[in-house]
Amino acid sequence: MTKNDLEIELLSSNWIKFEDDEDDLCAHGQVRVRIGTEIIVDEGKKEDFWTTSAMSVHLLRTLDKNHNSDNLVGEHIIPCCGHHIDHLDNEESVHIQGCMTGYNFWVEHDNNQVILTTEKETKIKISFKEYKTEVFRFVDKVEDFYKTSKPKKLPEDEYDRKGYEMMWKEWRKLKQKWK
Repeated sequence: MTKNDLEIELLSSNWIKFEDDEDDLCAHGQVRVRIGTEIIVDEGKKEDFWTTSAMSVHLLRTLDKNHNSDNLVGEHIIPCCGHHIDHLDNEESVHIQGCMTGYNFWVEHDNNQVILTTEKETKIKISFKEYKTEVFRFVDKVEDFYKTSKPKKLPEDEYDRKGYEMMWKEWRKLKQKWK
């Protein structure tokens, strides 16, 4: 593997209305994901923004779970939307409900290696350490965006508030597990 076989990059960050809104709980932005020589998604058109907060949770989940057509960590690793955070009281993970638009690549763990396969069948095998480093680099940038923005106003609705809190609890737990 060469150093550049995997790239998961946050190109820009914004809130949905392009202003720092304390009611907007989902970070968005433009991303670049390249596996081997295949570009999965890039800056593209000005309106191509992805839900980077949901993408971060999905990527963190792939550190210890496979993501394939039989076992999804989310509808899309690179989701367009994150409309709603669903949860069950006896579960630690949330389901971030999106729309039908997004991109996937498959993640399979093989001992201390990670096999990434795109929808167009481009396949690379990299070390777990290299994969984890790239995931953390992206996730940390999304988290930094939250830290430099206005504090979020938690939803008044108890179900929505708990979903948002559970998302961050899962995020922190997965980061801590793999640090």
